[in-house]
Amino acid sequence: MSILTRARKGAVASAVALAAITAASPAHAWWEADYSYRTKINLNTQAAGITGEVARAPVLVRLHSGNFNFKDVKADGSDLRFVAGDDRTPLKFHVEKWNPQEEQALVWVDVQGLQPGAASAIYAYYGNEKAAASQDIAGTFGPDYRLVYHFNNEGAPRDATANGANATGGGEGRNAGGLIGQSLVLDGTSPITLPASAFAAGPLSISFWVKPSRDGTVFNLPGSVSLVAEGGRLFIDANGKRSNGAALTADSWTNVALVNDGAKSVLYINGQPAGEVPGALAAATGTAQLGTGFAGEIDELRVAGAALPQSAFQLAAASEGQTSKLVTTDTAQKVETGGGGHFGILFGALTFDAWVVILICAFMLLVAIAIMISKGLLIGKVRSANEAFLEAYAGLSRRAGDHDGLPAFDPGSAAADSTLGRLYAIGRRELTERLKEGKATGSRFAIRAQSIAAIRSALDAGRVREGQKLNARLVLLTIAISGGPFIGLLGTVLGVMITFASVAAAGEVNINAIAPGIAAALLATVAGLAVAIPALFGYNYLLSRIEEITADHDIFVDELEKRIAETWQDVPAAAQAA
Repeated sequence: MSILTRARKGAVASAVALAAITAASPAHAWWEADYSYRTKINLNTQAAGITGEVARAPVLVRLHSGNFNFKDVKADGSDLRFVAGDDRTPLKFHVEKWNPQEEQALVWVDVQGLQPGAASAIYAYYGNEKAAASQDIAGTFGPDYRLVYHFNNEGAPRDATANGANATGGGEGRNAGGLIGQSLVLDGTSPITLPASAFAAGPLSISFWVKPSRDGTVFNLPGSVSLVAEGGRLFIDANGKRSNGAALTADSWTNVALVNDGAKSVLYINGQPAGEVPGALAAATGTAQLGTGFAGEIDELRVAGAALPQSAFQLAAASEGQTSKLVTTDTAQKVETGGGGHFGILFGALTFDAWVVILICAFMLLVAIAIMISKGLLIGKVRSANEAFLEAYAGLSRRAGDHDGLPAFDPGSAAADSTLGRLYAIGRRELTERLKEGKATGSRFAIRAQSIAAIRSALDAGRVREGQKLNARLVLLTIAISGGPFIGLLGTVLGVMITFASVAAAGEVNINAIAPGIAAALLATVAGLAVAIPALFGYNYLLSRIEEITADHDIFVDELEKRIAETWQDVPAAAQAA
């Protein structure tokens, strides 16, 4: 084989491989460029324990501050869209609850073709100011569904499908903190009457979530079938027979399904078979009712005119409860940057209190930087001025001006800010005053030992004042060092608390829901450390420079005191006058 032939074959193989990679990675595309953001929603059927295919089913997607930034979507959520895993096919959906103030939303998405053990995904697109509302409530449910109640309205429950199978009689009680938004509250005395159209002859599937507080008949289709709660167990009564009882925990949510395929009635508890009664359902002799003598809560009631597979109830049990095993979310992507980077994600997930803490820390950092710069300039200026003063002072004659005290001299403009020059001025002034006093009294000595002590006291006072000027406002650096991390920690604790509260309120617990909020909350601690660390280094550096100047003060004061004592203390006043 020639080299040219090999090269051609290699090029063809590379092109095929590139095409395969491109075809296997449709998620790199962008459904519509008008939408600025998208979030990948993973559907893990293996983790959810789904053992069969789910051809079509509504999947609950809980959005909250842990997995969704409500600031990136229109206030009414009208620009929200859902697209299949091929990133091309729009999916029907509808919103049961939308509360951007509390950063919570409940969305039902019509998902098709879920396979057991196979990972799949859908995409949420948003961030398009021009988009109009596009949700399709009735279209979210397949044609098999005859009745779906979310209980998200006041009064008698209303059907979410296109069938208009609304309930009559009772049903006014609601719990705003139900499993999925609002739930129906049954008091055991006012049952809900369900429309007969939902229970025509043929196969039948009934499913709902229940939270019992008192035994009774949960569901009753007179003359045909009923679900009865007794002694903490749930039974099927059909064809004059009763199934084995399945445990039903009081004050706890349980997913219940009843399926009749024409040959038997099967009870499912949390997606698992829990009892059955053989035979087709007999014709009903009255209207169906919900909650005859039964007290508790009901949520998400569905009636289908088909024998739905067990996998449909496994899906509901795994995805609609307070902990979703089916649905997880990736971090949001932005069209301009393909993700915005880690810090974009973190800043996007920051809560209001964390922003307040970060702004406080930013202000403290600016103050600390301003102090460090101003103090650094001041200390540099003082050091240069002191060096110029000492150079001029060293050139003075030892006896210059001795008869009248310390000589006055001009050290030059370079020494204008010298702290040593100001101390020298204090010593000269104090000495001159005492020499004048000695001459006036005719004292044997020019100045006494007590006068030397008084001059030293004045010099010490001047030295302390100069030290105070040098150390002024350094306390703000110590506040930044000690207070910055605590303020940041406060922001982190509040952010973590809000994240957990939001996740708990939304009813979804997974790492993708918690991680962005926790990571964003930790930014507050980072902000506190960003204040404390430079302030710590700056404070220690400035303090060491100030201590050097303070040491120069001490040495100069000692030297000046010694000069005064040696020159004037033992000289008679008469000699001074000669």
